[in-house]
Amino acid sequence: MDCPSCGQHNPDDKRICWKCQGEIPPPPPPPKPSRTYLGLPVWGWVVFAAMFIGSFLVSQCNQANLLGG
Repeated sequence: MDCPSCGQHNPDDKRICWKCQGEIPPPPPPPKPSRTYLGLPVWGWVVFAAMFIGSFLVSQCNQANLLGG
């Protein structure tokens, strides 16, 4: 990480610059990984399940001739 005061490169674990003794801010935390299950986001599984259930219900209504078609 570079010192914001003098621009000198310092190791990432240091909080004080070895050259100018200036304070080095801590690095930002790593971003949180998105929640996935078997490579697909959780919302993707919800959409997939809703489409599957919807198509099943439509097919059942068609078999019972409830849709008037």
